[in-house]
Amino acid sequence: TGAVTKSVAVSEPPSPSVGPGAHLPIQYEIGSLTGTIWYVATNGNDSNAGTLASPYKTLAKAIGKVGSGQSATVVVRGGEYTDGSVSIPSGRKVHLVAYPGETPIFRGSAKFNSGWTTEGGLAWHAYTAKPVTDGSGISFTTGQNQTGSQMGKHPDQVWKGNSQLQQVGSKGEVSAGKFWVDAGNSRLYLASSDASSNSIEASDKVEFLSVSGSNSVIEGLRITRYSNSANNYGVVRTNVGADHVVFRDVEVIDPAFISIMAAGSAGDITDGVVFEHVTIDGPNWMGLNATWVDNLVVDSVRFVGANRFGEFTTSPQSGAIKTSRCRYIKVFDSEFTGNRSHGIWFDQSNVDVDVAGNVIDDNDGSALFFEISDDLLLINNFIRSSGGNRAVKLAGSSGLKLVNNTIIGGADPIGIYTDNRSKPGCADPNQALCSGSYSSDRRTAATRPATLDWMPRLDLMLNNIIVYPTATGYCGASTPFCVTSTNSTASAPIQTIIHGAEPGRGIPQTRMDGNVYANGAGSIVRVASGNYSSVSAWTTAAAGSPISIGGLDANSKAGNNLVSADGSATNALNHADAIALPTDADINQYLPAGTKHFGILP
Repeated sequence: TGAVTKSVAVSEPPSPSVGPGAHLPIQYEIGSLTGTIWYVATNGNDSNAGTLASPYKTLAKAIGKVGSGQSATVVVRGGEYTDGSVSIPSGRKVHLVAYPGETPIFRGSAKFNSGWTTEGGLAWHAYTAKPVTDGSGISFTTGQNQTGSQMGKHPDQVWKGNSQLQQVGSKGEVSAGKFWVDAGNSRLYLASSDASSNSIEASDKVEFLSVSGSNSVIEGLRITRYSNSANNYGVVRTNVGADHVVFRDVEVIDPAFISIMAAGSAGDITDGVVFEHVTIDGPNWMGLNATWVDNLVVDSVRFVGANRFGEFTTSPQSGAIKTSRCRYIKVFDSEFTGNRSHGIWFDQSNVDVDVAGNVIDDNDGSALFFEISDDLLLINNFIRSSGGNRAVKLAGSSGLKLVNNTIIGGADPIGIYTDNRSKPGCADPNQALCSGSYSSDRRTAATRPATLDWMPRLDLMLNNIIVYPTATGYCGASTPFCVTSTNSTASAPIQTIIHGAEPGRGIPQTRMDGNVYANGAGSIVRVASGNYSSVSAWTTAAAGSPISIGGLDANSKAGNNLVSADGSATNALNHADAIALPTDADINQYLPAGTKHFGILP
């Protein structure tokens, strides 16, 4: 494991899928499957032969037929299953796939249709509380990472039909749509009107699937209502050493903590985990969490509804996606909407990240947060925030390349910030830890490029629409483009952020051009050396000391008449005036050389 490459071959799906998210049921020819095949069905029996005519009952039985060093396909018929804690062991290559035209549903909840005792306006049912644990470096048991009610740490979940109920901290708070767990007396309390609905389900199974077998493929499944605790990590997870695992057309709905965890380690970096047409809906804490993974691919995935009840704070951890110490990440053609958390958070020494063709809208915290990391290509995305949330937050990060994005609203639609760890040597594992830093912030010396130094550095900003901030951010006043040069005792002079070339480290001179700004009568650029309300004033100032780069934003534009409130170009903005995209292998895999367009392309 741990192969260092920059491309991942993704096998073709068995059926065409359009738009982000899972498309169930999947379609393919059952006769196209080869090799050893086992079948599982709701009407099966684990004493059966495991054939299409005589299927097994459980996944555990079918997967257990695959020996070390062997591979097999497990075909799952449609219907509802209650399997939990399923494991694909190391040394086994398993293709776990739905039968064509059918949707297997793996449900982790238990039905509570009877057994209720009325108590005034409430009703209770026998129930054992799920344990509260710590995990992911967070002390949930003491209230860390939670809002005032501190109910998020409890994995207990209840549903009435298709609606999830909200947990409260006392019996007196129970009303329609809410529930309370009396852990001491092993009781679950609901409003009697809810309990009488004959459609109540509550937490039962903790996790669904743990994958240790490399080259396994999971597709066509719906996984819903598993109630994992913090120390269970994902309802679905890939473990250290599980390379080249693919999830395709899979739904993971309503987990209590993390939906999916992809795990590696400093000594055994996991390689090539792929998520293709996956739906992650309603994780109570985080959607996809990846640590020490190379060649992570997120292709046409739909992330919605994280932190539904607002029980978790955005810091120190949250996100529809959160990665740490990953390399060669590609997130493209995906949707991040309606999450009460950060949208995408690349935290702690990620390297070589492409974010392309996504819609990132209506999330709390930051829509995109790139923190103490290096080499980001943000290209052809629609990104919108509101209020004091942030659209694009780039903190203590280098190698920043922003091309053809439409970025609207929030505090500092584009914010390039000096981090309190932006100090010489802070990123170097051979140096002593800096104040405010953790050992987990760093990569190993062998995997750290020279450009990963936690210093803010913009390389390219081309043809972006950056408009209509909705709050004041770190620059002291409303502005579409904000750059800060200090943070606590850390300092990064503006001429090192918008910078000259460093050929020895492969760092090009900053190029900014073809951008479109709008902010009413307010400034369009605010940096340590000044605030600018027109493109010409900014271009002229940047040509002088201390930046001393001529022609920055020389062909850029500013004005409310150019861009509508939704970020679309008005008739006053002529796309022929945009800058022709350069010939560049990284850029041209997403947009062709010579393309002239402002903002995201249709």
